[in-house]
Amino acid sequence: MRRGPYASRLIGRAGLVAVPVAVLLTACGTPEPQMRPRPVATGGPVSTAVPAASPSPSSSVVSAADHPEACRNADCEVAVRPGDRLRLDRKTGLDAITIVALDRGELRLRFEAGAGAFHVEGMNTSVSQDCVNGRCRTEGGLTLALGRPGRIGDIRLRLASVAPDHAVLVLSPG
Repeated sequence: MRRGPYASRLIGRAGLVAVPVAVLLTACGTPEPQMRPRPVATGGPVSTAVPAASPSPSSSVVSAADHPEACRNADCEVAVRPGDRLRLDRKTGLDAITIVALDRGELRLRFEAGAGAFHVEGMNTSVSQDCVNGRCRTEGGLTLALGRPGRIGDIRLRLASVAPDHAVLVLSPG
């Protein structure tokens, strides 16, 4: 079968149009769903459970209510609720940090320490010292919010996440 010059031009044009259309369809197509390889059956039961949609908190996050000593060295990541009290080693300069309130994404903290001056950074900071019969105590407070970290002496504090009923507080030395 012999083709005329007109048929050759049509086939050539169709080829020029078909290639870009195929590339465009491939590039703009919906992504294929991610498929995990299925385990090979080895004679025992095979689990095909799918993990929960939301990621679980980091395994290093503990609850302050269950582990009040988790931040002894002021290097921790802890889930806190109002009323929780974190006990710290005196070497950190602080005795304890208490969670006073969690409201509108802001966490209000109160800290206690022995005698001494503390440089405190954050929102709504306060520091006071009370001495009775030569024994002095320092108390203070500050507010943290996401993106608004704070500091008490040599301890940095920041919020990793905030939920309506709890927050994840990160303490680090330095």
